[in-house]
Amino acid sequence: MTTSNLSGAPSAVVGVADHNGWAVCVTVAVSAGGPVVVDRRRLELIAPGVPSQPYHHETVGMPPPEAEQLVVRVRDSVMRTTFARLSELREELQPYTIVAMTLRNPPMTYVPVTVAEAHSSYPVTCRADAMMYHDAIVTTAQRLGIQLVLHDRGQEAVRAAERLGVSLEDVERFLQTAGESLGPPWQKEHRLAAAAALSALADRAGVSLFT
Repeated sequence: MTTSNLSGAPSAVVGVADHNGWAVCVTVAVSAGGPVVVDRRRLELIAPGVPSQPYHHETVGMPPPEAEQLVVRVRDSVMRTTFARLSELREELQPYTIVAMTLRNPPMTYVPVTVAEAHSSYPVTCRADAMMYHDAIVTTAQRLGIQLVLHDRGQEAVRAAERLGVSLEDVERFLQTAGESLGPPWQKEHRLAAAAALSALADRAGVSLFT
């Protein structure tokens, strides 16, 4: 059995583990009555040569007008690149249809409007760049019409087990087997992204994916 959406295309969920400048994406779908990882890749979220952490590095000590100009250029690059890479992912995953995307909860509740605001405190300075990428992913998902599911980091496997009605060991076994089948790289970030996607897919399938 393959779980499909209303269009008849098989459904998939992309688990995203975002970082400053790049993200790990692991896509999980249902095949033959069980879950399978159908894609794993690293996506660059900013164009080559553009500063990837301007709030935390380049703009520190820079005259305000120049700092604002730099951040505008960086944020534009991040938004355009993120949209292009996630659009490519959606196209290359066909015939699967991405019905949801999972993403960790943001490091802050807002994106700094100005460089001065980003530099208002050290914790904000440290998180402003991460918020820029997180916001770009959220905005891209909205533009592509993909439902976004936010989750806490570190609870992915536990949540997947709860949603599937199986043990944590079952989920860990699935993740280990998937990694062995795909080969390297299969690091902690890949496993967490896959577990988050598995949980969201279970919610949308409406049944246990393990037989």
